[in-house]
Amino acid sequence: MPGSLVYTGQQHLAVAKLEVIRFNEAAYEREEITLDQLDKVAKDEFVSWLNIEGLHDIEVIKALGETFKIHNLALEDILNVSQRPAIDEYDDHLFLVCKMFSTVEKEIITEQFSMIVAKNLIITFQEKPGDIFDGLRQRIQHPKGRIRLRNSDYLAFALLDVIVDHYMAIIEEYGEEVNIMEAELLDSFSEDMLHDLHLIKKEVNHLRRYARPLKDVITSYIKSETPLLHKSTVPFLKDLNDHILQVTENIEVYRETINDNLNSYHTHMTNKLNDVLKTLTIFSVIFIPLTFIAGVYGMNFEYIPELQYVHAYPILWAVFFGIVVGMLFFFKRKKWL
Repeated sequence: MPGSLVYTGQQHLAVAKLEVIRFNEAAYEREEITLDQLDKVAKDEFVSWLNIEGLHDIEVIKALGETFKIHNLALEDILNVSQRPAIDEYDDHLFLVCKMFSTVEKEIITEQFSMIVAKNLIITFQEKPGDIFDGLRQRIQHPKGRIRLRNSDYLAFALLDVIVDHYMAIIEEYGEEVNIMEAELLDSFSEDMLHDLHLIKKEVNHLRRYARPLKDVITSYIKSETPLLHKSTVPFLKDLNDHILQVTENIEVYRETINDNLNSYHTHMTNKLNDVLKTLTIFSVIFIPLTFIAGVYGMNFEYIPELQYVHAYPILWAVFFGIVVGMLFFFKRKKWL
């Protein structure tokens, strides 16, 4: 039923972890909390960031929904880890969901990232322990950082900015590999190269699947009329929109380059096969008349005049040689060789 809370992912933690960061211009706090302390997360004159790692515990999600009055449909989407990037606006909060990418030894790790934006409060939901926001946490901790002077809408922008930066870094890394392989294709071709091209194409298409909708999410966030978005934050979101646009454009460029490389590989293999077939065909055509002549004189007739001639055998070889040379000269003149 709509609004039913069912977790569709895998359990990555034994117990869900809740961590809160509170900050303003003059103060900074960071602590792990339990469900009993949820009502103390938000404090006056502080911007609070509550991060939840582990979505398998439905009771934790229910408690969060009840405490912070999160819409039930938003809770449902948080637990559905195959969610498409989207933004939903409710009475007193916004819900954003997208995919968060990171790399471990050149392997892309994909995780759903959900975020609730409320007045002076950000709640983020992650499937697994660890994330890509350590640099942002350090910026918050720094007493003279710009983020310490801003509200929750700017923190939401900062979180999305980190996600988009990782999109950019990953696609650029794949772009370098694509360019290297394009140069290698000028010198050599191998089945391993074909396998690598298909693997990169798969990963780039995976990024494309979530980068393009994220651009729509950011655009919708900019155009929303919610009071949670201050005018001072809009220019930063527009700059973020330019970044995700650049990501999507780079993805399209590299997809075209990969397809061109694949076409070059298949064209090379086709040409190589054609060369082999051409060589075999030429040899076959040369030996057809020789086989015909040998077949004629191999027939069991008693009276074949040439068989009684003393010089018939060397003449036959001269005919064979003349046919071969003549056909090779003909093929060369036609530029088939």
